[in-house]
This record gives sequence, structure tokens and C-alpha cells, in this order.
Amino acid sequence: MTAADDFADLTPEQFLEAVVSGSIYPYAEHRIPKHRGGLRTLHAPVSRLSGIQQEILARLEALPAGFQPHPAAFAYRRGRSVVDCAAVHLRAHTVIRLDIADFFGSIRERHVHAALKDACSRPTEREYRIGLVEDGNGRREIGLRRTGHTLGTYTLARLVTVSPPEPSHTWTNRGTGCRSVRLEATGQDFSVRRPRPVYQRTREGFLPQGAPTSGYLSNIVMRDVDAVVTHLAESLGLRYTRYSDDMHFSSRRLVHHDDIDRLVVGVKNALEPLGMKLNAQKTYVARPGARRSVLGILVDGPTPRLTREYKRRITKHVRGAAAFGVEQHHRHQKFADLTELDAHVTGLLSFAHMVEPGWAEEQLADWKRLREMPLQHDEPVVTQHGLDLPWHEEIEVSQTDLAKASIDDLVRGAQRYRSSTDYLQMLEFVGRFKRYAPFNAMVVHIQKPGARYVLSSSEWESKYRRVLKPGAKPLLIFQPRGPYMLVYDVGDTEALPGALPLPKEITAPVSVSSRAGEKEVLEVWHHTETNLAPLGIRLTLVDHAASSCGRTYRSRSGSSVQRPGSRPGDRPERYPTLFEIEVNRNLPLLDRYATLAHELGHLFCGHLGADPGGSWPDRRSRPFSDEEAVRGHARNEVEAESIAYMVLKRLDPDVRMGDYITGHLGPGQQVPETVALNLTFKAAGLIIEMGKKRIPAAKLLKPKK
Repeated sequence: MTAADDFADLTPEQFLEAVVSGSIYPYAEHRIPKHRGGLRTLHAPVSRLSGIQQEILARLEALPAGFQPHPAAFAYRRGRSVVDCAAVHLRAHTVIRLDIADFFGSIRERHVHAALKDACSRPTEREYRIGLVEDGNGRREIGLRRTGHTLGTYTLARLVTVSPPEPSHTWTNRGTGCRSVRLEATGQDFSVRRPRPVYQRTREGFLPQGAPTSGYLSNIVMRDVDAVVTHLAESLGLRYTRYSDDMHFSSRRLVHHDDIDRLVVGVKNALEPLGMKLNAQKTYVARPGARRSVLGILVDGPTPRLTREYKRRITKHVRGAAAFGVEQHHRHQKFADLTELDAHVTGLLSFAHMVEPGWAEEQLADWKRLREMPLQHDEPVVTQHGLDLPWHEEIEVSQTDLAKASIDDLVRGAQRYRSSTDYLQMLEFVGRFKRYAPFNAMVVHIQKPGARYVLSSSEWESKYRRVLKPGAKPLLIFQPRGPYMLVYDVGDTEALPGALPLPKEITAPVSVSSRAGEKEVLEVWHHTETNLAPLGIRLTLVDHAASSCGRTYRSRSGSSVQRPGSRPGDRPERYPTLFEIEVNRNLPLLDRYATLAHELGHLFCGHLGADPGGSWPDRRSRPFSDEEAVRGHARNEVEAESIAYMVLKRLDPDVRMGDYITGHLGPGQQVPETVALNLTFKAAGLIIEMGKKRIPAAKLLKPKK
């Protein structure tokens, strides 16, 4: 074996051949103790091999959607976090966790080869492959190339797997296939000559825990398993996610023991083709009364929450420093110095900010006051104490990545603005938010959609004589000389005596003016909400700023929505959730009902597609140009707002709703010819009827002519 110090003397061709043939061992092994006893071996590739693996990873991540990991896989993916994974299981009645034993070690070279063979056979990948390229100085290095010799899938599999020197599994047919026989004549005799196999060693590699490619490749190898397990979970009424080797299932109802047994057997059968097994000692089932958590995050309520134990890890340092002083506390806790203590507490708070930002901000403010210095979030120091990560120990997360998590998680929230409508709304918001930089405007919009005007608490008081309301929620933005500052939306403030009134377009931009009584509106709201369940509609009140009203989209949760029985003692009615409607809880009651009527108008007019039961048609816009997209959007908004206007007119003939419709048409423009008045009137009539009384499910689900 060639020593690691000698790798620099090898040419690119020699280094590549040495890695593939196994004549060198380009990994450094690190054995670290596990929390539950035993040792875990990490294989860190040398810098030269790590660079090659980074190139391979970049090309694999650029493959089409059909080759990307299954949606149930959340680890090692850009734009997804542990909080996103836990959020799938919110409001869980039962949580089931299964653990895959020796996850990376079980993914063998043959599995990686099969996945890479699928990737490299795609037409979009035939132009660019990993190969030997020449730089401007005539030197040849591993890189991306267009033409010429490219590395085969067996070679790629060898570059991303590790084969330790000690005995391991063997793969006798690696890359040799059916060997052909060639006859050669020597005088009057014939001799048999077999071609020399490219891969002579039969020791089979596996995915190294520590290589940059291992996480992504594990998701690709597990893609078929995730698909099978997802189907199995859905058949049992469960939600499923996988974060590396942790498989989580949850349900909003009681899961019987027989169903859990069927689940475990089905998962074992799905893992069997890969030679994987479950770790029976780590199987966990949590029901009410036990801690229902996913990756260390509580999911038994409507929002993710930190566990009590994790909060204690933070408050132990904050309270200890407050009681005995920072100097004495760091010595008592056996930290080397204050820098190491800062890094430890900052790491804990970074994760806490992802889950419960309000609580984390309070603790951070106390810690900064005790330390009398700004904590730096960009380059925390690695300490021997680690970060006390709450999720499973198999997951490898660097100190730097976790310290930046509070910022990255905000940016990940922008993924929800991928659709053209939401994206344009975000750009419009950023454009009119002139006081702060565009990035800060985007950060505010992600934290509180619809925020209209934000200032710090001191500026609100000094400039506008306004103070914060009780329970006002701070918004985080970044400033040049500090790590960040806290600002508050105008909706979270109230005027002091003598304060000048703010313009209505800032304080209440979507307010509806009406003389309808609150009791009457509450009754209509209650009846309407009761009649949503048979149509497969789930209504959720969300915490947004005043100018954000609501939205409607197709449900992908696979859950059910229910409404109480018609008489006391009757069993509740359950229906599959088909559509989700979100309404801003911070709007006045009448505005909330107007928003609900507007969103139901979108739904009943077919703007989101047809109802599976045929209650409304499919009238989704399929534009071929930007102009057609604008016309389609205007048609949808005019129809929905017309419905809301007619519905509110029944409550109060003198209702005022502003110029929302004319705003979508533009000055001097007529109502689009594509507006379907018959559908608009029928939809308005149905919403009015839904607000009067409880309607039997059979009548609601009857197809409309």
C-alpha cells in the first residue's frame, strides 16, 4: 500500500488508477465514541479524493427530477432541515420510529453502481462526465469534460466507496461481466489467453461516513425503498419521513398494535433487497402520555417545539452565568475558556432558533447581556463538548453549518415562493419595502408574510409615538455592524395619546367596512366551517401580518378532516383532505370571513382544478405567454372577489370592500370575457347557503349541473 504522504507524487492518471485498483488507501480513519457505547468509524477522504467526490456530487445534484431523492427523504438535501422533517408529523397522536442498523456500511458498492449506472445512462448526462481535463498550463487533473474518455460507472462507484484493508465483503464479478476467450496460434499449437480484468481485487467497498457524496448517494440508493415504505404507510393511514437512518411514522389517530406489526414487517421486507436490517433496540412507539418527538423536536401540537431537556441544556448556562458569573461558570462546567463556552451556547441557541425562535431570542438576549459582547454566528469554535445535538447520533453536522442554521432556515422558507404568483407577490413586497435592503425585506416577508411597515421599538416610539402591543412578535433583520436587530410590524403596535393617525393603507390595507354585527358574522363563520369537511377542505388560521389575507392549495398531507356528528353522541364524520385553505387569524372577524369567501370562490370556480366528486369543473389557466398568464390571473381574482362581494352583501347591503377588483383590471379596462358569470353566481349561492345551517354531506357532494 502507498502511504498517504506519497499521494502528491502521483500524476492524476496514476492517482485515479491507484484509487480504483485499491493499491492505495486514500482515507483517514477517526474512531469516536457513541453515546450509547461502542465506537463509530469515520472515513475522511484525502483532499485530492475529496475534490473528485465534490465534482461527482455537483453533477449528480444537477440531474433531472426523476433521479432526485424521494420526497420522503429529508437528510443531505439542500433546502430541507430537521424542522421541515418534523413539521410533516405535527399534531401527531402516535409517533413510530424505526432505526436502520449500520446504515452507511450496509450500502454496498454494487448498490452504488446500480444507482450510478442509471444516472450515467441518461441523455442529459452524456455531454458532461467526470474525466481527465487539461488546465491552461498543460497539466491534467480530474474534472468535468465534454468529450473523449469518460469514467465508467464501476470506476465512479470505486471513487465514492471505501474498501478498508481488513477483510470485508467480496464482489467477484465487479466490472468483469462474461469474460471472452481469445485463441492465439503459436506454430502448430493454439493457446488460450484470457483478457486481464480491469478490477482484479474482489474486496467490495461501502459508503464511507465522512465523504461528501455519501449522504446524497444513500438517498438515491434508498429511493425505491422510500417509495415502497411511503405506499405502505399511506395504506395504514400514516405519514412517513426518513432522515438518514431514522424512519419516522405518525398518525393523528390511534394506531393499533396489529397495524404497527404490519408496518414493521413491511419495512423489513422493503430493506431486505439491500441487505439492511432494523435495529430492534431502537424501535420506539409514542402515544399520548409519552414524548412524541421527531429528531428531538416535539410534534404533538400544531407547531414544532423544543423538548424540556433541550431547553434545560441552554438555561443551565444562562442561569449559571447569571448566578455565579460567566468566569466561574465556565470553569465549573470545565470549558477551556470563554470562547469555547460562547461557541457551545451559540450552537445550542442556533438549533433552538430554528424550532422556537421567540424563546431562543429571549435566551440569546440574556446571554449577550451576561457576556457583555455580541456573539458571532459565522465562525464558532469547535469544542470538545460538541453541540449536544438532540437528534440521532448517526447524523454528521459541522459546527459551522449548525451555527448558520438560524439564517439558513429563514432563506429555506423562500422555497414556498417558487410558484409564479407567490414569487411575484414577494418581489412586489421587496420592491416597495424601501427602508431596508432587498435581502432584509425578503427575510421579513419570509418570517411574517404581508408585513407592511416595520421599525425598531425605539423608532416606533420616537417617530410615531407608538408602543408595542402585549405579546408583539419581533422580526429579525441583519445589520452591517451587528449580527442582527429586531423590528416590529405596524400591526403589533398601538398609538399613544397625541399620536398622528397612520394612513389606512398601512394600518388596515384589506379592511372591509360593514355594519354587520359580530354575533351574526360568528354564526355564519361557524356554519361555513362546519360544511367544509364533506368537501375535503381543511381550514387553518395562520399567524401572518395584516396585509396577508389567505391562500388555497391542494393538500398533499394524506390526512383526513372531520366534522362533529349532527346530534350529540353521534360519531364524527371523516373525509380525506383534498384542499387546504389558510386564513390570517390577525385580520378582523369580518375580514377573515371575506377572505374565506374569496378563497372558496377560487375553489368553486375551478381555479385549482376539478373536485374529484364532480362538484365543480377544472378551469385552471394553462398560459403559453406572459400576457395570457396575466389575463388568467385577472380573471381568477375578479371571479373570486365578485363572489366575496356578493356573499358579504347578504350580510350588509351597504358593505364596502375597496377597489380590489379594479386593481386587477387596471384603469379603463373591462371585465374579461372569460369571466364565467353563471359559475360565479352559483358559487356565491353555495357559500351563502353554507353560512346558514349545517348541510348534509350527500347534498354538498352532489355534482352541480
